[in-house]
Amino acid sequence: MRNKQPTSLSAIEGQALYTPQHIANYFLDRAAAEGRPITPIKLIKLVYIAYGWALALVKKRLFGEQIEAWKHGPVIPSLYHEFKHFGSTPITDRATIADYFDMEQTEPRVDNSDKDVLEILDKVWAAYHRFSGWTLREKTHAVGTPWEQTYSPGRNAVIEDEMIAPHYRARIGEILDAAGV
Repeated sequence: MRNKQPTSLSAIEGQALYTPQHIANYFLDRAAAEGRPITPIKLIKLVYIAYGWALALVKKRLFGEQIEAWKHGPVIPSLYHEFKHFGSTPITDRATIADYFDMEQTEPRVDNSDKDVLEILDKVWAAYHRFSGWTLREKTHAVGTPWEQTYSPGRNAVIEDEMIAPHYRARIGEILDAAGV
């Protein structure tokens, strides 16, 4: 499948050129290659964590969509709606982007030449792949997390990048050490 989306964060300084679907497909492909099931809640939390790591490490947004604080943690709405029909069962599809001009759907991937982003995604996978979606939910619900500071019952509020970046910047080292990465 072709990909008309810009494929590199460095193409335009400071502007995120991936979509959540690009990042989701990275994790879905890794999970499939390793024979690991990945549920919607786990996928959404991995994509959120990768977003936080990119903000912390390279000071750039991994994608342009805002992340919201919902009851079960940080959520990327487009991914939630794309995969919610799987419920708590493993995802068997890949994320897609609709091209309404050509009336096609594509399965976007992170460009293989984008070593910085791939390194971040590899490290996030290494640190978190062993956790269930529910465990990742609990980690993103901990006291002092951006979700905990933003969430208000009954209201889906945007979690600001200015809260996400310092949270992950302060924790990446200990997370990598704990994972043996």
